[in-house]
Amino acid sequence: MGRGEAEAVNSITRRMIEDVDWSAYQVATGPATHVGAALRDLLSSANVAEATAAWDRIEEYVFSQGNIYSAAEPTVTVMLAALLGEQPGWRSGRIADLLFYIVRGVSLTDPALQGRCRDRAREGLWLLARWALTHEGWERDNVLEVIEVIAPEWVDLIRAGAPEPDDSVVADASWPLGTVR
Repeated sequence: MGRGEAEAVNSITRRMIEDVDWSAYQVATGPATHVGAALRDLLSSANVAEATAAWDRIEEYVFSQGNIYSAAEPTVTVMLAALLGEQPGWRSGRIADLLFYIVRGVSLTDPALQGRCRDRAREGLWLLARWALTHEGWERDNVLEVIEVIAPEWVDLIRAGAPEPDDSVVADASWPLGTVR
């Protein structure tokens, strides 16, 4: 990805963060007014220390000890957008971890929140699959953990690698990688 493309992806993700009315969402301690800035800081972090500082403003707020809060829902969309562009391993690991903790979490106040977060993550299944197919090691494994939660039927296919396109794969809008005949 060239510099111009990376800047465009960063601009898109930054705009997505800005378009969310974070004050309308909740974290463990109350209104989620700081979450947009924390996500922006994570996604623009220049090193592990900066990423960790941003993470400390997300962990125990958006998710805490298996619980998720309403700010988790737009956070899923922002994290998926961040994966449109290449990320350094220390940043992509945080992105995948955040997605994992959210899709695995439950809400004590909104029983439907987990389903909505998983649905948002499933909308990005094609992107998660692409990431897993184009990365190796723990970067791939972290994303596969998210896929195991939201679409476990896809994990073996992705682990095996995508087959070369042929006549046995047809476009199917309901599945991101097509349907095998």
